[in-house]
Amino acid sequence: MAIIELQGVTKIYQTKEVETVALENVNLEVNEGEFLSVMGPSGCGKSTMLNIMGLLDIPNEGKVTINGIETSKMKDGELAEFRNKTLGFVFQSFHLINSLNVLDNVELPLLYRKSTDKSRRELAKDVLAKVGLSHRMKHFPSQLSGGQCQRVAIARALIGNPKIILADEPTGNLDSKMGEEIMNLLHELNREGTTIIMVTHDELIAKETQRIVRFFDGRRVS
Repeated sequence: MAIIELQGVTKIYQTKEVETVALENVNLEVNEGEFLSVMGPSGCGKSTMLNIMGLLDIPNEGKVTINGIETSKMKDGELAEFRNKTLGFVFQSFHLINSLNVLDNVELPLLYRKSTDKSRRELAKDVLAKVGLSHRMKHFPSQLSGGQCQRVAIARALIGNPKIILADEPTGNLDSKMGEEIMNLLHELNREGTTIIMVTHDELIAKETQRIVRFFDGRRVS
């Protein structure tokens, strides 16, 4: 059963001087519980597609259906709530807030929900234990290694118990050992039932996943 479906998705960026077609008539289904890699050269539309799947951007044409809901019919507030409850995001650059400690960074997505301080704190502690960082919860991002920062980012993505994780080059800023640790964690989450869509340039990492989708010049080519 498809948990994400793109139908005829086209995305065009326009300025006064130039029109750039980032995606052109993309059709793709991602099954529930799948671990999918997206590959292709820089500028081929991979991250644009991930942003559209994540409801961070909207297509000029086509439909995006997530968990059975056709998202173009949703208002901004509904989209934000749906995104917060259904999707988790992991980025290459971590996007942690340096002035907040690890525990506070992980709690952030729950600030948009009706939950008590105590329940947020307990959930944050639980997911930090899951990624092996209970002993680092009072540290700040500047005190962590790259691999630890990425594990914090994964904990932040997990705290809302999302059905889907969208990961954009999650190992791109890490050495091979740390990258392997992050992949092991993603595989564990996938075995527990989380659907994962991962953009990567690394062929070896992509081959660890269940399926590879390749893009070129905004089109799905395989």
